[in-house]
Amino acid sequence: MKSSGMMATSSIVLAFLVVVAGLVAATARPSGTTNPVRRLPTSAGDDGWPWECCDFVVQDPLSRPPRWQCNDVVKECSPNCRRCEKSPAGDGFVCRDWIVSLLEPRVCTPRPWDCCDDAVCVTFDNIPTCWCADKVEKCPSNCKECVLVEKSDPPHYSCLDRFHGYPGPKCTPWISKDN
Repeated sequence: MKSSGMMATSSIVLAFLVVVAGLVAATARPSGTTNPVRRLPTSAGDDGWPWECCDFVVQDPLSRPPRWQCNDVVKECSPNCRRCEKSPAGDGFVCRDWIVSLLEPRVCTPRPWDCCDDAVCVTFDNIPTCWCADKVEKCPSNCKECVLVEKSDPPHYSCLDRFHGYPGPKCTPWISKDN
């Protein structure tokens, strides 16, 4: 008697899990599509992205692993783009593909620094706006707003340029060979 009760309970649990899996699959489908495509970084081109670089990138806050979409307006979409749409302003096209990747897409506009140990970032959306608070002997050549750091001997400078995106690599490795 005990075993038939357990079989009935496990059958109910199994049926419940099948219903939940179906609901999750139905809600995961992007709206307005009949054939949802979830592209991995290895699914197109040499680097797997439907764009070479992106300045206006959006990260889906609910997706783990992260998924990314580029909203840059271009003259024409890459051949790797599967969902190319006319931009809302009508001045070009936007690739609406979502890419699943742990890596942030490459940016088109270079950072005002090559590396940064002391990055300061604020986040108003999923992609932060950062600046580098490193004190250096000389600002990089592509830095537009270089200021002298007060009370530093010898004189040091800091680049106050803002960058929409992640700060990039550190200058000093956090693990040294001495450890």
